[in-house]
Amino acid sequence: MVHVLGHYFDAVVFWATLLVACCVIIIGIAAHILYSLNPDRRRAKLAARGRDVLRRDMDRMAEYLDGLAEALPAVRQPFELGLAAMTTYQWDQAIEHFHEATVEGKGAELVALSNLIGVCHYTQGRLDEALKDSEESARLAEEFGDEEGKAPALGNIGVIWHDKGELDRALQYKEQALTIAHQLGDQWAEAIYLANIGNIWHDKGELDKALQYYGQALELSRDLGDKWGVAGDLAGIASIYRDKGVLDEALQYDKEALAMARAIGHRLGVVTDLGNIASIYRYKGKLGAALKFGEQSLAMARKVGYRLGVATDLANIGLVLTDMKKYEQAVPRLVEALTIMLASGVADGPRQVLTGLVRCEDELGRKRVQELLKDAGLDDAGASDLLGRTDQMRRGRP
Repeated sequence: MVHVLGHYFDAVVFWATLLVACCVIIIGIAAHILYSLNPDRRRAKLAARGRDVLRRDMDRMAEYLDGLAEALPAVRQPFELGLAAMTTYQWDQAIEHFHEATVEGKGAELVALSNLIGVCHYTQGRLDEALKDSEESARLAEEFGDEEGKAPALGNIGVIWHDKGELDRALQYKEQALTIAHQLGDQWAEAIYLANIGNIWHDKGELDKALQYYGQALELSRDLGDKWGVAGDLAGIASIYRDKGVLDEALQYDKEALAMARAIGHRLGVVTDLGNIASIYRYKGKLGAALKFGEQSLAMARKVGYRLGVATDLANIGLVLTDMKKYEQAVPRLVEALTIMLASGVADGPRQVLTGLVRCEDELGRKRVQELLKDAGLDDAGASDLLGRTDQMRRGRP
């Protein structure tokens, strides 16, 4: 007999039961370890952690110039000034010149000018204005029978709806643009729309389908010698591998994209690539490297006036600082990011930013966060609105 806790048990039965119990525990621990080490499980954990990271995949707007370079001087000269302003990222000046050109512009020239104004507004983060410009370009293209101008107008409308979170509507416009470009034999435009569609499937969670579209886009861009397209497609493929959890391969693609973007002077591409590399390093737990690349991306985004890029970089830097427990440094960056995002009307971003602010408030307390909001330039109404949003976020937390 065996005496345990005041009771007597048959020795054979006791030790047999204990052996079975130990085996069950060992098997359970082993199963848990194997489950945790399973690649799919690791990717699921990575995806869960990545929900507080904003992806930096940027849809490429399609520019359309029609015959503006051969137009009458009254149209051509302000157009050329506007184009020169775009190359130096002087978006407001470019818009003024393009509006001047519309006074004497006719037919398809107006289609192209509306397109260019929309591209400028989009880069500034003025999505509603960009949407009106692109819709006007599409209307004019329909009126004048300009199929070549209709495709970029529809594609750019799709880009804007994508940013607004209307994925199905965005997909509809981009597929229309792709069909027209294919019918016209415009492979340059086809590559843009294939990559844009790949981004939508990425946001829908269909990573393999997204990779298929990006692969087609990359092949076309390489065949055409479109280095800007190649750089963007490489970055898009990198982002898909990142979300699949294949981080080393993602980093390789992003570094290749960054080198190409720098070589050709594609500054918007540099912004995206630096931001994506920062996200990969955050996934890897290398927060110092993530902060370094994020700050580089932010500096470039501010320099070229890419407002949505500024917001995304500020948000990701704020989240990295939160991970580093530097909450007082994180708050002003998150606040500035959220302010830009709410003004622009983008769908992706505000939730992640608010999650970061909730984490900061949990550590610092509401009183200190209120002080930081005031230091960040928010008035009482703005601070109250933001704190109300964090309260809603907190109530929605599991």
